[in-house]
Amino acid sequence: MPAGEKKPSQQVREVVQQVVSEIFGYTEEGISQQRPSPSVCFAAECALLDILAKQQGVPVSQQVAGASEDGMVRNVFNDRLKNTEKLLSDIAGGKVVEGWLRRGRRIEADKASALVNSLLFALGGKQHAVQGIILNAGQRWQLDDWKRFCDDITLTGLVEKLGVEVVVEDPFAEISDAFYREAFAYAKGKRIRIMLAKPIWGVESIRTLAPYMPYVDLKVTPQKAGGFHEVLETEREAKALGFKGGIFLGNLPNTTNFNTLVMLALARSLDTCRYFPATFQKERKVRLVHPRAEREDNQLVAPEGAGWATNVCRSALRRRMMFHRAYGAEGRIPDRDARKALLRSAFDDRFLGREAEQGKRFKYSDEKLAKALEGAN
Repeated sequence: MPAGEKKPSQQVREVVQQVVSEIFGYTEEGISQQRPSPSVCFAAECALLDILAKQQGVPVSQQVAGASEDGMVRNVFNDRLKNTEKLLSDIAGGKVVEGWLRRGRRIEADKASALVNSLLFALGGKQHAVQGIILNAGQRWQLDDWKRFCDDITLTGLVEKLGVEVVVEDPFAEISDAFYREAFAYAKGKRIRIMLAKPIWGVESIRTLAPYMPYVDLKVTPQKAGGFHEVLETEREAKALGFKGGIFLGNLPNTTNFNTLVMLALARSLDTCRYFPATFQKERKVRLVHPRAEREDNQLVAPEGAGWATNVCRSALRRRMMFHRAYGAEGRIPDRDARKALLRSAFDDRFLGREAEQGKRFKYSDEKLAKALEGAN
């Protein structure tokens, strides 16, 4: 990329901010103060990155960061701690457990230490590949809870012996600055870390938490941060402020396979993506008409092809239609031309052929998609 030329992610971010601001009547001066919905901006940036990458004939991850086509290993597992008794039984039976074991539901400090110690005792003397345990405190702990938790799980020495780490999400309320400072000091030298999640919304939130950056991990949800580029900028800003931890790429509950592809590209574009939970989930309100990521053991691999290597999902039609209509080569374009542009951006012969082969699975056709577009418009 020539010196001084903007990165594709930055280009699409500026376009999205400009177009959405025009649509909703924001002025130049009001863009930074009045921002549109973060999830809409995120979806729009992904759609435009798809268009640009397909024009260049490259995958989005290669376009954004020059990343290879290697997959990402899913290393965060929520389901296993939903049934602790079964997990302990599996470990006792010789099952090799791996990755980060995460409890997403809020847990109190006393129960948290009991859970960690029971897992550590079960793993003692067993073959395992557990990297660590992640617990969600839900901003409900007090400083005494934190100190007692640290003492309880370090007393046995199993954390160091087994080589695992313990990460606690949001132990204190956002305003508990003094709590955090003392907590960092108390955990120094221990294999215990704090992950900040709820205060993290993008670059601005990172700046307000600047003193914490050398001591924490970060959980970033792209749909909340406000865009593909915003996630990359969040990492850059954190590193400039001394960030030495890892980033947890978070998903919203209604994760779709399309979002999984986006997460793959983001993870390969970040330098510090330490926690990667993306996986397949049943899609509730949408159905994709494109090949999804393939899973090889715990590794997710994106399908081959330019852009996201994907056609459009119905939930994105309205958003993509809005941006095609609002931003053409010469400004705003008629609805009919916008509909044609959307169809051209969403389909190519390779995917149409594959759709025919998988007709039992994918029930869509050009005619049905056109009707869906008319309804979205």
